Amino acid sequence: MALFRTCRTATVQLRGFSSSSSLRVGPESPNFIDVPRSLQPDLPSKRIIKGTLPVPREIFPARRTDKPTQAYISAATPRPKKGKSPNPNDINYEYIEQKKRMANMRRKNLREGLLELHARKQATDTAMKLRSEQKQLYREKILQQPDREDVRLTRTSIVQEMLPQHMPVLPDPDRETRLRKARSRTQRKLANKVAERRHDMHDLYVNARNFIVNEEQLAAEIEKVFPEGVNEAWRSDHQEGVNIWNLGFPQGISSLASDSRKTESARWDTIQSRIRRLAEEITGGKM
Repeated sequence: MALFRTCRTATVQLRGFSSSSSLRVGPESPNFIDVPRSLQPDLPSKRIIKGTLPVPREIFPARRTDKPTQAYISAATPRPKKGKSPNPNDINYEYIEQKKRMANMRRKNLREGLLELHARKQATDTAMKLRSEQKQLYREKILQQPDREDVRLTRTSIVQEMLPQHMPVLPDPDRETRLRKARSRTQRKLANKVAERRHDMHDLYVNARNFIVNEEQLAAEIEKVFPEGVNEAWRSDHQEGVNIWNLGFPQGISSLASDSRKTESARWDTIQSRIRRLAEEITGGKM
């Protein structure tokens, strides 16, 4: 019995795998190995918030300047109509009185809220305008301030005229000449365009005599090109006709070069076209 009592009261000391006696964690813990920490703590990561916040509505827009006025507040919070007062003995008397108190509180909160929000908006706009003006003045002061004495004395020797000048627009001595040339060039292009359009209109007027403008002319042209029956000229390519399908067999280069009559005819046609163009230029009209 004494032996068993001794075993029960014996103190057993457990020793871990680590050499440090203060560490009381197992090898499966991430703190089992002592990793030195940096002196500067790490910044916490920014929490990602899902969704987007709605854009706050403008309470006093520019198109509604009457909101902070007394007329708008009176129209938005009308007084209750005079009616029969509830009977105190009614079972719904407390409910009706509670509704009245809630309605009066809503009207009061709306009136005071509009006035306070308008005053806050005016104060915010005034402070924002004042900060903006101060920033602009500070910026202009920095831009216009002269150089420091050490900068002026240690600056390299440069002629004052060679220093960069604060000019909004660079000088352009040839501006008037370039504008005059550009204006004359534009007027010349417009005049050529007008003359070309007038020439095209005149050509259209001259060539309009051959246009088909009614059904009778269309029927006559169809009868001329597609006569009744079978056109014998269509059976052979060696005979020239008025139709597109019987203009004759196309000639080759050798036949065109050897045929003196064709050469003389082409030369005569070229001379006639040149004379016609010369007459058109002289008379100013289409021949």
